[in-house]
Amino acid sequence: MKKMELRIHGSGLRSNEDGTMTVSGYVNKTEQLSEILGVTKRFKEKISRGAFSQAIQNAKKDIHFLAEHNPKLILASTRNGSLQLREDKQGLFMTATISPTTWGKDYYQLISDGILQNMSFGFRTVKDSWRSLDSGLYERTIDQLELFEVSVVRDPAYSQSTIASRSIEIIKEPEIPEVEEKEEVREAERDLTVEIYKQKRLVEQLRDMRKVGVDVKESLIKRETQKLKELQEEQRMIKVKKEIEERNLNMTDNTSVQGKAVAPTIVDKLESVSNAYARANKIPLQGEELKIPYETSLEDATWIPEGGSVNEINLNLGGFAVMSKKRLGLGMSLTNKLMQASGVDLTQYVQDLLIERIGRALEKSILSGSTMDEFKGIAPDTNVTSSTITLANPTSDQLRRIYLNVHEDVLGSSEWYMSRPFFEKVAALKDSDGNYYVTDDSDNDDPLNRPKLWGYPINISSALADGTVSGQVPILFGSIADCYTIGINKDLEIKPVNGAAQALGGYTSFVGEFFGDGCVTNYQAIAKGVVA
Repeated sequence: MKKMELRIHGSGLRSNEDGTMTVSGYVNKTEQLSEILGVTKRFKEKISRGAFSQAIQNAKKDIHFLAEHNPKLILASTRNGSLQLREDKQGLFMTATISPTTWGKDYYQLISDGILQNMSFGFRTVKDSWRSLDSGLYERTIDQLELFEVSVVRDPAYSQSTIASRSIEIIKEPEIPEVEEKEEVREAERDLTVEIYKQKRLVEQLRDMRKVGVDVKESLIKRETQKLKELQEEQRMIKVKKEIEERNLNMTDNTSVQGKAVAPTIVDKLESVSNAYARANKIPLQGEELKIPYETSLEDATWIPEGGSVNEINLNLGGFAVMSKKRLGLGMSLTNKLMQASGVDLTQYVQDLLIERIGRALEKSILSGSTMDEFKGIAPDTNVTSSTITLANPTSDQLRRIYLNVHEDVLGSSEWYMSRPFFEKVAALKDSDGNYYVTDDSDNDDPLNRPKLWGYPINISSALADGTVSGQVPILFGSIADCYTIGINKDLEIKPVNGAAQALGGYTSFVGEFFGDGCVTNYQAIAKGVVA
């Protein structure tokens, strides 16, 4: 049974008086504590800023605006753009142009008359945190969620009964984890953060002293720097462990069947292996082929003089990115004797190994795929804007030209992708003052602590060419999320194969398969450097 949490918000939903049957209002205010919820365990709740934006961006299905949470009474939908959802500084704001159906007209009139004003939304918590307050009261912060639907409601109790009839379980009492244990972990994390700060200051002071002529031994600086790296690694491992625990805690909608790896777990691991795959836009690929018109320009709206005509956005509908179902797979076999004698669970090891190898293949296909059986890679795509880089050593001007080829609207989510040999050349570049262009800023918000070039993270990938031969593409810059689309026909699945051949041979086989395709769908969001 699908599980969903429900929240009611007295939003003051209002209608427009322009005859378009448009209504708007806030579905929920972020960073604001709710009234006391729960019965057996009382808590207040708030939704973090950015949680709704992420939910809208990652939505796997269309989000509908319903009447009383009734799926038969659709008023508007993101499917055709009649429902617009966005998160601003206050919270989740909704604008809906209600379809002029019989019930649509009725509910629009009720909203216009002020009879219906309450907004409700159904969601599933993906990531949250709890802390204990006074008198047995808790505070819950929802950092990530999956948004299912929004609705205008009259009676919350009636809405809950309507939802229950759809085989959806309403979670009224979310499980509160061991808050005391989490408080101890947070305290340890705070202590570690302070220790890292002190150690970093010490290293900086030693380096500054040496610059001004004080006799500070290099061995001392190296020793203290190593201590700093060990503390930072400990902090990183704590964060990774916490993310894994929270992910496992929230996987309530998924099951494991006869050794088959659970799909969301595989997706999470796959995205941790490949940054490019994790960031790419993903859509369902149904049937054998899908055509997507790609963008070649990003026109803005213009002010129109009286009697003038509205300009149309050019999506270059004459050019289509064509996706067709492709198969990516890998297998591995182990003898039953080895599996029994190993003393450890080799099944999980094999699954993780297959996910890692398939993830690498996906990244290579996204960045540099060039054959008919692969994704259409970014590097070989002749429509991707290119700049020339010298064979011997790149220059800062050449790198800046690549940077300038990406549209400013997507710079906020842009990153560098380089091969290891080319990164080593870039990392050696210095400005006129002798400072390296590539920085290793451990104070940034990047949990991977990746190096940066002009403030943008650098991903080092073996999928790109070394850059030692003319015509190779060793560097990319842009937003994978905005430029690349993956059509998924069937998500990656790892499963054991126990057929007659395996039984007779005394071994067990594991097979991982992925069906889909990928290609660039926005050439304004990506650029490449080509060796001259």
